[in-house]
Amino acid sequence: MHDHRIVVQTRCERLAVFHARIAVLFKRLPMLCGFHVTQDLGITQVTVDAWPGGAPEEESSRELCAALEDLIDDSGDDSVEFLRGRTFARALH
Repeated sequence: MHDHRIVVQTRCERLAVFHARIAVLFKRLPMLCGFHVTQDLGITQVTVDAWPGGAPEEESSRELCAALEDLIDDSGDDSVEFLRGRTFARALH
């Protein structure tokens, strides 16, 4: 029972770090509204808020891919598990 709690706590800590990295990604790419990561780690449904003179959607998608690759390189299998099949969106408050 004690070992299970340690595993759950460790997973929660890794998930918190992952979510913090995703939040940084949205801060780094202010035009990014949301995106979906497929089961095979493809990126689809990239939505950007384009304003006059802003980065074109293709450039934003490349930046997003590079940022997610960095995240996977830094965090490894955890990031792959947390990304796979999920949709991420900017939170508006």
